[in-house]
Amino acid sequence: MKKLFPIFLFILVMAACQSNSSKFTVSGTIAGVDSGFVYLVKAEAGKPLVVDTAKIVGGKFEFKGTAGTPELNYLRLNDRDYFAQFFLENASINVESYKDSLRATKVTGSPTTDIFNTYVEEVTRLNKKMGEYQGQYQKAAATGNQEELDRIKIDIEAASDNMEVYAKNFVRENSNSIVAPFIALTQLSSHLEYQEMKDLVDGFAPEFANTEYVVQLNKILETEAKTAVGAVAPDFTMNDAEGNPFALSSLRGKYVLVDFWASWCRPCRQENPNVVAAYNKYKEKGFDILGVSLDRDKDAWLKAIDEDQLAWHQVSDLKYWQNEVAQLYGVNSIPHSILLDPDGKIVAKNLRGDALDEKLAELLK
Repeated sequence: MKKLFPIFLFILVMAACQSNSSKFTVSGTIAGVDSGFVYLVKAEAGKPLVVDTAKIVGGKFEFKGTAGTPELNYLRLNDRDYFAQFFLENASINVESYKDSLRATKVTGSPTTDIFNTYVEEVTRLNKKMGEYQGQYQKAAATGNQEELDRIKIDIEAASDNMEVYAKNFVRENSNSIVAPFIALTQLSSHLEYQEMKDLVDGFAPEFANTEYVVQLNKILETEAKTAVGAVAPDFTMNDAEGNPFALSSLRGKYVLVDFWASWCRPCRQENPNVVAAYNKYKEKGFDILGVSLDRDKDAWLKAIDEDQLAWHQVSDLKYWQNEVAQLYGVNSIPHSILLDPDGKIVAKNLRGDALDEKLAELLK
């Protein structure tokens, strides 16, 4: 389960292109606020860190300094009201805000932020359209109109594909801007297969090689390489529901689906009937499944196994998203599945619905 393309990205430290100036000025106004303090904040290790404080005098504030490696920064009024995000670079940056409508804040003067905002504006439009489709889907579900549900589902899938295509094209077209690796990291790294992501990273300007997000992207690629189609899947051992260790390698000699799921994951539960059907159809022909649960409640896990009639091997360490096998395989959304051949080599990934049956029919002629 994953939320695609979030708009407000106050989560990662990032670098940006250096401007010709050697210093920055961030000057701003907050209409309706005559005094107080504004905090310049960046993310460090995933947590907000205040790096500077400016006093508000007559509704105005100002930060000055020199940006070494430019970073994504944001401004905060008091302890919780964030009202601006921008790439802090050596430039004259202006912030115009209003106490009663902080979300309407305008930031100008940062060329890198201008490029990023072009992306944000289009994704906001696409997300709005997605929201409309989801609202229509809920109404159709309430009336039980299956024909309408099927039609809207197609629209939702198309809208999701459009967002991904737009993000990939934007990254390719702006490969000489640091915005490209930032978007690749925050928006695409959890969706793309190894080779497609590697092609994007290889297209970035050489000067970005040591920036934080390209370094992070390369770490992701290192993990992805271990689970790319054609690679031998990393072996692992994890306890089953009875507390007994079970090794993936014990299933060698069969086609094996490593299925990452959880009782709390609705898309996983919706996909389970397809997996059950494939298992029942091909289990006597050399096919098996190993379920890896990202549950943390053992009772909920066992209940879901029983309700969904999952008759194959199941393991879990009950560590939720910190599941050790999920981390080994770079899993950051579920359902997620990997199909192995009898030698343990990965032959396909994330086969949904009829795609799993069709692939098994091809392999197990």
